[in-house]
Amino acid sequence: MINETRETYDLIAAEYVRRKRAVDGRLQNDLDALCAAIPPSGVVVDAGCGPGRELELLRDRGFAAVGVDLSLGQLRAGGQRGVAQADMRHLPLRTGSADAVWCQAALLHVPHAAVPGVLAEFARVVRHGGALYLNVAEGDGEGWEVASNYGSERRRWFTYHREADLTALLASAGFGVGRVGRNRAHRDWLAVHAFRMFPKLSGSR
Repeated sequence: MINETRETYDLIAAEYVRRKRAVDGRLQNDLDALCAAIPPSGVVVDAGCGPGRELELLRDRGFAAVGVDLSLGQLRAGGQRGVAQADMRHLPLRTGSADAVWCQAALLHVPHAAVPGVLAEFARVVRHGGALYLNVAEGDGEGWEVASNYGSERRRWFTYHREADLTALLASAGFGVGRVGRNRAHRDWLAVHAFRMFPKLSGSR
C-alpha cells in the first residue's frame, strides 16, 4: 500500500507541484497557530513534506524546518534544501530533537494499522510541551483511490479518520488535543492541533 502510493507520487510529482503552488487562508492560519505554540526559531519537522511548499513557508517565518518524505520524486521536484527521503514510521531524527511536527495531508496515506506507530514516532521526536499539527481526511474506512485529479490512473491509498478515534490514538501516543478545525474541498478535512504531554509524576493521580 505505502510503496505503491510512493510510486504514484513519484510519477505525478511535476503535476503535483504545478497544482499545489497556491496557499489558501486556512493553511496560513494553521501555520500561524503552530508557530505561535513553539519558540521563535524552533525546530519543525515537516513530515510528508512533498515538494516542500509548507517547508518554505515555515522557513520564511524564521523556523529551522526540516522535511522528510518517502517520495524521492516529490523531493526532487521541489528542489528544497534540508530534506531527506524517509518513512514516517521510522524517522531519522533524535528523540526530543524537534519543537513541533507539521503533517499536512500525509498521514491520510498511512493504513489504519500503522497509524499508532507513526504517532509514536512523532511523540518520540517532539520534546515534551512541543506541538503537533495533523490534517487528515475525515470519514470512515480506507482504500485505493485513483489519482485522476493529477492526470494519472495510478492509485493512492487513503485512510479516513473521525475526531474521537484520532483523539484517542493521539492520547495513547502522548499527545493532548488543543483544538480541531474542519473544512471541505474535494473531500472533508480534519485539522488537529495537539501538544506533547509531559509525563505524569510518580504517585500523581
